[in-house]
Amino acid sequence: MAESAPLLRVYRFTPIEGSNPSLSATAVLVGLFLMVLVLCSGCDNKQENNIQWQLPLQAPEDVHQSDLHAVLPAWAAAREGHIDLVFLHKITACKTVVSVVKGQPGTFKDWQVRVLGLAQGLRIKSGAFLDDESVHNAAAFVELLRDDKLMYRGWLYQEFPELFGLDDSAWKIWLKDVSIQPVLLEKSKKGSLSSAG
Repeated sequence: MAESAPLLRVYRFTPIEGSNPSLSATAVLVGLFLMVLVLCSGCDNKQENNIQWQLPLQAPEDVHQSDLHAVLPAWAAAREGHIDLVFLHKITACKTVVSVVKGQPGTFKDWQVRVLGLAQGLRIKSGAFLDDESVHNAAAFVELLRDDKLMYRGWLYQEFPELFGLDDSAWKIWLKDVSIQPVLLEKSKKGSLSSAG
């Protein structure tokens, strides 16, 4: 009868020459003990954090977006000039440019356009709109009505036509050009002198 293979094999490690086997075993045991201690203490000291799963799903307020009750700055209302608006009919891909003078209503098909204010270089500082001519960002404050219903009220930007403006199912409307008349200081000075004399 053949002898069966041993069920348990014992491996023999030969110590490295010049090493202290009892010191190496002690170092391994100390290392394992420290690792267990760190893992256990990390779990015990960890406090429960309540996670807010129901965060608001709204985007932060965009100061550029249309607001049907947006306030027109006085400096923008004082500027005179005209704008060119592009009306793109999405279904037919027909594009039409319409010029509108500030203070005079403009019409195109069933649309009415009112230019209420102009800016040479619109920028925002601390939530306030400023006209800074050193900034290349011409803009117009407009009202867009369709069949006498107010569809858009707010700023349109010449440099960012794709980002801001009215965008509904049939039409895309954006600002192509802004022309602002220079302020005539001579005229205002003469007016003030004649009223004083």
